[in-house]
Amino acid sequence: MMKAHCIGTLVLLAGLHSLCPAFNAQDPSTDFAFLEFEPYPAFGGTRFQGPAIAQPGDRLWRLAGQLSFPAGKFGDHQFFGSFKSTLMDRDIVYGDTLVLNDGMLKRFWLSGGDSWKGTPGQSSMVLVGVGVNSDFADLGPKDFNTEWIYSHFWTVGPSFNWGLGLDIQQYFGKYEPYPLIFAEWMVNDRTKLKWDADFLEMRRFLSPWLCFTAGVRFNLEFFALKDDADYEYNSMGLETGFQYAIGGDFYVRIKYKELVWGRQTLGLPDGTRRTEGIDAGRSLRLNFAYGL
Repeated sequence: MMKAHCIGTLVLLAGLHSLCPAFNAQDPSTDFAFLEFEPYPAFGGTRFQGPAIAQPGDRLWRLAGQLSFPAGKFGDHQFFGSFKSTLMDRDIVYGDTLVLNDGMLKRFWLSGGDSWKGTPGQSSMVLVGVGVNSDFADLGPKDFNTEWIYSHFWTVGPSFNWGLGLDIQQYFGKYEPYPLIFAEWMVNDRTKLKWDADFLEMRRFLSPWLCFTAGVRFNLEFFALKDDADYEYNSMGLETGFQYAIGGDFYVRIKYKELVWGRQTLGLPDGTRRTEGIDAGRSLRLNFAYGL
């Protein structure tokens, strides 16, 4: 969940505003602020299963929040900032007995960027962020990370926008590039397709305020642990649920996710590394958001 919410903010700030059709579907292009709670209940005995797992019966949940804000304007340039935080209550266990983290996993991330309009129907955006992903047991260089993003957007018409970009993330002494794709297509007055960097979703409106959602979400998380150990995982999950417009640009969402692919890597205190697949994982996600 590392990029999705930040990138969503960038899309709006870069000028990709959806035009409401006659049906007047209440659907934000971007979340400026949100708070979400994601428990991982052990349905059928499955959580994240692989070489690093929370022991059966142990807690496993995630709490995340974001606040985005304007930071001034100069000519055609709109500057902005974003602050995000994540708390994950999970033990990273190796070999059934070795607990690699010292308490709760935490992430704090601050970014700033600039968006500007180019030729008619086009806009661009750059962003730089710095964060700390850690259990805060023994802070060092490995606990800090940076991110650089550039994206360019095209407005094709009132019902279709798209964009391309590149996200470079630096963590654990390596640089990982990720291509970014954005698209927002109002297929008809009740159906929208949205591709926002790391999630692809169909939204079918049952009323102007209520829509059914189904899609695919990609996640990357990483944390530096005690004694210079580290942990990261990549996953892809199928999601379905509902979004409801409460009013005043506030929304509530509930989603169910079934993990269909995953990979996790452990860096042990002795310097050895082990990468294996994640066999299973399920979660619920309750999200409260303010967006436009």
